[in-house]
Amino acid sequence: MKKIIIYIVFFTIYNGFSQEGQDDIVENISIDACECISKINTENNTKNNAIKNCIAASVVENLRTEVTSSEGDVSEIQLEASAYKMIESYLVENCDALKQLSFTESEEFEHSTSQNVLAQLAYDDGMDYMESGDYETAILKFKKAIEIDPNFAFSWDNLGVCYRKSNQYEKAIEAYKKSLEINPEGRMPLMNIAVTYNLKKEFEEAIVYYNKFISIYKDDPEGYYGLGLILYTNNMQEEGLANLIHAYTIYSAQNSPYRADAAKKIGYMYNDLKNNDKLEIFNKVAAKYNLKIQNN
Repeated sequence: MKKIIIYIVFFTIYNGFSQEGQDDIVENISIDACECISKINTENNTKNNAIKNCIAASVVENLRTEVTSSEGDVSEIQLEASAYKMIESYLVENCDALKQLSFTESEEFEHSTSQNVLAQLAYDDGMDYMESGDYETAILKFKKAIEIDPNFAFSWDNLGVCYRKSNQYEKAIEAYKKSLEINPEGRMPLMNIAVTYNLKKEFEEAIVYYNKFISIYKDDPEGYYGLGLILYTNNMQEEGLANLIHAYTIYSAQNSPYRADAAKKIGYMYNDLKNNDKLEIFNKVAAKYNLKIQNN
């Protein structure tokens, strides 16, 4: 098994720049990359490669003027892995387009769209209002779409999202369950109902739905990531850590920018276990995954 190294340190992006200059470069690269990500087609089955290409193009463009002493083709500029992870972390925390792209249901199935033109138009309006943050109006539009076409699964899904973002958790759960009645294997409602139960602090129900998600989407890191955090914070440190490391390995294999966030969470767990004299738990799980923590 390939060794995994997670760096729990803050790296410099380019030794020739001041700390302020480094931060500016990371921010500028990330802002440009985020703009590029916002234009990625959500139907693209290679989203993570497209995201990686956006970051690479932004690196080249932003370092073009910074590396004035370099000669030759600017496309040969290389960014060390540690700096790349800094950019990924910035994007995960600040790029709404990345969140939307990563957590949007892209696979179409029966009832993902409506054959009724009026229902589809109401849904499209709802999506526009939801993206602008007007959840109250979006709810009205999605409800209108559902009244016209009760089997419109995506409308139930996004109705749930709007209720959740409005802190109406019970209504969100009801909407997700309606969607799951139509399509029991819906990725979006399975994930979001687990998230909502977690927000309600109904952890047992959240765990049930994360496990359902994992049973269907074994190669999707989101289930392991969410389950890992819940288990760890509910005093099941070994199981939680194992799930989070598993999520990290999948994120890494997929070149997903969310690997940086998973690595950061694993670092928190390492420090937490170390500070509580439970490092043997970390070492046990790390040995299973052939994982190495490097402190610099």
